Amino acid sequence: MYVWMNQNQTWRESPRYGIAPEPPWTHWSSFGEPQIIPPKSIVAVVFGEDVPMRHFACPADSLAQIRAVMGTPAMTVGEVLSSVQLQAGNAAGVAAKTAARLESPDAIVISAFENTFGVKHDSSWRAPGPGWSYGRIVRQRFLSAHRLLKSGALLYSCWGRPSSAGGPEINPDYLVLAQPGKYWIALGRRYWEAVHNGDVDTTTHTFLFAALWAYYGPLLSGAPLTTAPIRTLNNIHCYIKLVTSVFNSNVPDWVQANCPQTA
Repeated sequence: MYVWMNQNQTWRESPRYGIAPEPPWTHWSSFGEPQIIPPKSIVAVVFGEDVPMRHFACPADSLAQIRAVMGTPAMTVGEVLSSVQLQAGNAAGVAAKTAARLESPDAIVISAFENTFGVKHDSSWRAPGPGWSYGRIVRQRFLSAHRLLKSGALLYSCWGRPSSAGGPEINPDYLVLAQPGKYWIALGRRYWEAVHNGDVDTTTHTFLFAALWAYYGPLLSGAPLTTAPIRTLNNIHCYIKLVTSVFNSNVPDWVQANCPQTA
């Protein structure tokens, strides 16, 4: 295992890629025993950014549904908007910082990438040459999600699909919904349950997940692997899994269940 021990690095042997580092989330105690560093919330390690909310839909009946889930009968539309803006801003910060880590990947990033996607970050399906490596492709996708969240072009619907996409919905029993090539993000009941439960990892990653889905269309899929098996590099859940591995942050259950361990 790759650990810190008197400032020296040790290495593990990977059956897939030979000698490869693992993230240093294990330290040695003064008694010579390994100590696992517990993961933190993503908002404890990545700073959020300001994102514009130029388009926001939350009619009275939708607000009533959110109030019921949250148990706050006096909650205002302004408070809902502020909550959504905060979490979308956290997602933008995560996208930007992950892209920055992928620009010049260190041992932690390389190990996280290869363990998540099952491919080497500097390889490609194309012939060898100065083309787009897998690492560069994934980095660009995080940058594009960041750009979309910062653009102000997105319509945020607080409860189910917006009217322009077939809404309203009485009981949107999902976390989030986006549509490839369409600039809207619809929040479902499970999102507000996560807000109510203080699950900031889920609420932050919700917007990163949706932005990747909306921007990249058929290139990426948010479908559960159990119903629509897809290539790991095209599984949006695995992009969130990469983030949690790079920053040693909490892995939400819905991410863990839909991104298989490849190494």
